[in-house]
Amino acid sequence: LDNPPSTLTIATHKLESAMAEMVSTADIETYQQNGVVVLRNCISSDWISRLRVAVEKDLVFSGPRAEIYTKPEDPGLFFNDFYMYQRIPEFRDYALHGPGGEIAARLMGASRVNLFNDHLFVKEPGSLESLVRWHQDQPYCAVDGRQFCSMWAPLDPIPAETTVEFILGSHLWERWFAPFDAMRDGTVYGSQEFECAPDFEAERESHNIASWVMEPGDCLVFHALTVHQGKANLTVETRRRAVIGRFLGDDAVYSEREPRSEFPHKIPPLIHGDPLHNAPEDFPQVWPLS
Repeated sequence: LDNPPSTLTIATHKLESAMAEMVSTADIETYQQNGVVVLRNCISSDWISRLRVAVEKDLVFSGPRAEIYTKPEDPGLFFNDFYMYQRIPEFRDYALHGPGGEIAARLMGASRVNLFNDHLFVKEPGSLESLVRWHQDQPYCAVDGRQFCSMWAPLDPIPAETTVEFILGSHLWERWFAPFDAMRDGTVYGSQEFECAPDFEAERESHNIASWVMEPGDCLVFHALTVHQGKANLTVETRRRAVIGRFLGDDAVYSEREPRSEFPHKIPPLIHGDPLHNAPEDFPQVWPLS
């Protein structure tokens, strides 16, 4: 060969090939059309093991934003936390160097991806009050733009009884539903520009609802405007631990709303309309990796 490929070029092609196998063209089309796609065996067993260790650390040494929704007299435990990557090394390594950034880039068609936050759900067996009713993620966040997604990765087998349900195509409705306090009194809050969500549960037959049985190593990736709900964990023995990463693409900008959005918890050094990647200390870049 007159111009043999460099070692870096060969390595890059191998990475592109591996990612194409993990996230196919069909997966991209599904994500764009339905607002959600399930990817199988995309998270290594090593990551799963390390994240399980991290969850146990967080249950003992939880962060300032941790919430326990079950009452002391309730069976089970419904626990969630945010920004674990800022405190626990295993979460930080996964958030910044795991597969999420590249997967999000490929599905969203983004040239650069930044981490918005990470989020932990723990629903222990018998957690009766752990249903998270139909909602969208983006109205809770000070983010405008179409390239904003979540990657939901279970650390335990997810049977049909405890999975997440999605209304396919709802990310294309051009409708934003007001946030509400799902786990306390149901109070609706947020900007007046948002509409109150319909009773999607009563309208089930009118929507194309999908869900998947999953195993550790699988993940769900969904648009931040896709309407979804998480079922309670009524099983007797199966834990239901899931780690969520939320990712920003090229067009994601900071949106100052009144009242202020719940996330991010810390006000970034940005003004309305600034690209969120302009604040890398608050929203670190996770793809391409430097």
